Amino acid sequence: MELSDWFKEFEKGIASLSPEQRSAFFSECGKNCVDGGTLSIYRKLYEDAEGDMDVFFQLANRLPGVKGEVVEKGRIYYLTFLECTCHLCKKGNVTTPLLCECSRQSVLYSLQSLWKGRDFQVKLCHSILQGEPDCKMRIEVEFVR
Repeated sequence: MELSDWFKEFEKGIASLSPEQRSAFFSECGKNCVDGGTLSIYRKLYEDAEGDMDVFFQLANRLPGVKGEVVEKGRIYYLTFLECTCHLCKKGNVTTPLLCECSRQSVLYSLQSLWKGRDFQVKLCHSILQGEPDCKMRIEVEFVR
């Protein structure tokens, strides 16, 4: 079996999962992905912003290929990625937009790692794998525990 055939079956497998199952599955994938380096970049932004979420999302604009936007101070933000950074997609192995759940989970994990005790809701607005020019996530701060 060719590796490309394996990935086709992988795509079929994740398509057969419920949204809840995909979230659980890609939660581990997302953690592994950002723990490999992206989280340290976010941590540096967090430190530069002195934990201020509004400043953090403004500083995100300094990162190459990233746009941060404050929609409602302290509550609602957008994080936009101007290119897909997923290695599976960049190598052409996986093309299903269902894989974007991994990115959503990685953003959620990163935020919860930086702002412990806060709950976030992260919604994928659209993605490059869906045919859009960028990947945009809407982030809402739920409450402080």
